[in-house]
Amino acid sequence: MRSSLMVLSLTILATSQLTAQDKYAPARTFLGASECVKCHFSGLPKAEDANSAALEVLGFTGLVNDSWVLLDELKTWANQDKHAQAFTSLLNERSQRMGKLLGVEEIHRDKRCLACHTGYPLAAMGGDPHLMPAELVKNLKVSQGVSCEGCHAPSGDVTTDARKVSGWYMPHAQKEPWRFLSEKDKSEKFGFTSIRSASARARMCLSCHLGNAAEGRIVTHEMYAAGHPPLPGFELASFAAQMPKHWRDFDKKADGVRTEFLEKSADDSYARSSFKPDNLHETNSVLVAALVAFSENVKLTAALADEQSKTPVAKPDWPELAQFECFACHHDLKDRSWRQRRTLRGTPGRPLLRAWPITLATLSVKQAGADTKQFESLWQPVEKLLNEQPFGRRERWNEATDPLTKWLDELAVSLERKPLARDAGLPLLREIAAVAESDLWDYDSARQLAWAAQVLRRELASERSDEPLRTRVATLEADLTDIEKLFVLNLIDGRAAQQKLPGSTKSREVKEVDLEKTLPPIADYDAVTFRDKFRKLSGKLTAK
Repeated sequence: MRSSLMVLSLTILATSQLTAQDKYAPARTFLGASECVKCHFSGLPKAEDANSAALEVLGFTGLVNDSWVLLDELKTWANQDKHAQAFTSLLNERSQRMGKLLGVEEIHRDKRCLACHTGYPLAAMGGDPHLMPAELVKNLKVSQGVSCEGCHAPSGDVTTDARKVSGWYMPHAQKEPWRFLSEKDKSEKFGFTSIRSASARARMCLSCHLGNAAEGRIVTHEMYAAGHPPLPGFELASFAAQMPKHWRDFDKKADGVRTEFLEKSADDSYARSSFKPDNLHETNSVLVAALVAFSENVKLTAALADEQSKTPVAKPDWPELAQFECFACHHDLKDRSWRQRRTLRGTPGRPLLRAWPITLATLSVKQAGADTKQFESLWQPVEKLLNEQPFGRRERWNEATDPLTKWLDELAVSLERKPLARDAGLPLLREIAAVAESDLWDYDSARQLAWAAQVLRRELASERSDEPLRTRVATLEADLTDIEKLFVLNLIDGRAAQQKLPGSTKSREVKEVDLEKTLPPIADYDAVTFRDKFRKLSGKLTAK
């Protein structure tokens, strides 16, 4: 039923053109998912199908179905992906209650929320710096949440008196030359945001799942206090699997199109000289994304500290407490807590940056073959900044962080082009265990390690591994499962609810965050137990 309702919405209801004034118009026109449905819902029509003629009338000539993409992406998005419900979550009881506490009568019009809860550009929402126009609430382009262009950027052409600005909508439907263009050309000539590489994909996802000041995507301490669910730590491979994926991974594409891409692509995204289908691609993306998350977290903090930096929504006052470790203040009321026994880097009492983006970074640096001492030396000015006074001197944040973030970003690109061979899997699992044993980690940091181990185990247990390796991994299954039970790892399993979309007489089923499931494990978590479980696993990994 949900599927048929969404199809009806996408294919029958007309979408309006942007009505914003020119000075607020985006560089390109936001077309909406109803345009993408023509190819990406039920597959590409065959040559003899009457619909193929209709597609040619629309300008889609030269379309081929060579198994490069799935061509049913909209089905997955509409029926399973919570991004399609991003806007409807602003209409539920919790969000409305948040609005009252924040002094916003219609929270679903608040641009601070809409920056992440819809893919529709903030720049197309009119001139009010705080609220979206009321008439846009019923616009499908807004109410469909985060759809294709929310990640890939607005796709339509824009024609002005001076010139025509080409969007990527028409060009991307042609195999030649689009598929083999450089990512730079796709972006600069057509406004396309490519997320083919792990580093680019992580950066795009983190813009909402962590934050990006320049894009107005900032979850504040005030929002948390009003009831916004805690943003969980982000791990790229796990989040992608849980969406679930609406794309075919490069290593799973047909041999012919994969070989052709490696030969013709203007970019060397997949290290053409060393690419092998049986490398540990997902695990490598975990490590790449860890570097990006660390970098983006530091960049966000520096941008919020910088009095000169601009945001398209109301900028929060400094210090923005949401950037710092929650449990530095909201700690367990326990005597002799594990928090008192863990290794403390810095001055006691000084607020620390949230820890989860840092957890896997050292592991990633080592895997990339970089100098760990250089990493420490680049991180040291940030630690010094935080130690000198609470929250650091705001005028010094950019100076302290720029060399670090530049180095991390370059290293992430280097690492994603460095193959991670399957026989390196078990040694890497030992490295993860060593990190887990090295300190008493908070819940979100420990979950990063649990996610990384889960992704690695899934790849090692696949049919691409030989039988001896699969057998060895099977002996670790019970221990890894025991570790995973300490956490909420599946973030999609929420509470079912019914929600009406504005302008509709019918409701659709949605999944809401269920705090009764997600909060108790955080309260019950004990770092010593986590460390001991990984220590037990480590013993099995080192045993001959």
